[in-house]
Amino acid sequence: MTRISWFVPVFLGLSLVAGGPRATGQTVADVVSFTGANNLADPGMTPVQGRVGKLYGTITGMFNATSGSVFDFTAAGSTKVLYSLTGSAGVYPTGVILGSDGNFYGVASSGGSLNGGVLFKVTPSGTYAVLHNFTGGTDGLEPEATPIEGSDGNFYGTTNGGCCHSSTIYKYTRAGAFTTIYTYDNTHGINAGDLMQGSDGNLYVAASSGGTNNNGTIVQLSTAGKLLSYYAFPGGPGGSFPLGLVQASNGNYYGVTFQGGQKENSAGIGTIFRYTPPANVTVLYIYNPLSTNGGGYPSGIPIQATDGYLYGVTLAGGTYGNGTVYRISTTGKYQQLYSFPTTVGREPTANLLQATSGLFYGSAQSGGPNGYGAIFSLNMGLGPFITFVQATGKIGKAAQILGQGFTGTTSITFNGLPASSFTVVNDTYITAVVPTGATTGPVVVTTPTGSLTSHVNFRILK
Repeated sequence: MTRISWFVPVFLGLSLVAGGPRATGQTVADVVSFTGANNLADPGMTPVQGRVGKLYGTITGMFNATSGSVFDFTAAGSTKVLYSLTGSAGVYPTGVILGSDGNFYGVASSGGSLNGGVLFKVTPSGTYAVLHNFTGGTDGLEPEATPIEGSDGNFYGTTNGGCCHSSTIYKYTRAGAFTTIYTYDNTHGINAGDLMQGSDGNLYVAASSGGTNNNGTIVQLSTAGKLLSYYAFPGGPGGSFPLGLVQASNGNYYGVTFQGGQKENSAGIGTIFRYTPPANVTVLYIYNPLSTNGGGYPSGIPIQATDGYLYGVTLAGGTYGNGTVYRISTTGKYQQLYSFPTTVGREPTANLLQATSGLFYGSAQSGGPNGYGAIFSLNMGLGPFITFVQATGKIGKAAQILGQGFTGTTSITFNGLPASSFTVVNDTYITAVVPTGATTGPVVVTTPTGSLTSHVNFRILK
């Protein structure tokens, strides 16, 4: 997640909370209400699902004079701090991902031995290690976006650069080698943010400013750092300040701009757009500055859920001015789902997670019952499914599958072909060997209570 520097992130949890208007059938609730004790305040991240059924995240601590921490939590609301950061270990972590080795990886945007931020690893039991201290040299400065694990097993991420340094894109191998694969110039962007890997294997990165119009850019690169295409946002109705991209099941990419959309100038309150490489952007929705009841300043990258809709949040607007949850179809049909009252949370600025239970989770960095932020859930009535630690793999290699109710599983198929073998590690985690002849498509796990289908296709690599 890329931090929008002058405000804070949000998201929720489980049971119904009185307050904001909601669309029929939607339930929003606080799962965790932070108190400020034990270094727990200001959650500013997207939760991630682990192997043992828990969810994991970070506390920034930025607005409550702490250095931040990594923690886990359950759907019932219990929390456990895995590691509390200090200056030398990094300051202000911005989220974690689950790696294919079972550990969690993330960045802290400041601190470290050189005060330029760190790339770190933490085990599920809380053993913490700094993998790289950013220097502000060719390796960059102030990493804010959570790294990704590529289909090649390496980690990729960006540095923001701060006020006076160029943004960069880096690669970190499992052998411990750190390299900068791309360095921005002003023409191609400033303040690089979230990075994702497309089904074509290439990297797609949004920079929130810079470019030929100084309204932000999207660059497409190979994993070796070769620039393949570039798009500069025009501002005005075309949007400005892009935050990142998600690839939907139709192959197109979708994202938001935090500003722009207003016809008169580029100071509007945001857009939602569709992007098709190399440089085709279509604005699907423009937020109206004169009607903030519909939300404004979209602040998390939308995710595609199992019902096919894209779900996201806005920083502001809604009935109480504290932000909203929305969904939009891939063709642009928009629906506001929820307005945040302060008692639930304020200013959501991180992406949502759809856990394999079907519930959505997010974080509110401020507000909530105690005023220190909250983790919340959104229940849209969607059923359980399975997902992958990595949605790509090779024939003869083990795929890692997350879900629930796996005990007693009788079969796993890859696009209709039975797995060569599988191992039920626990009730929420299975490994399955990709069979000879498997092709890209859905994975289905048959359990004693029924079949669970993957929310995305498992892509077979050559």
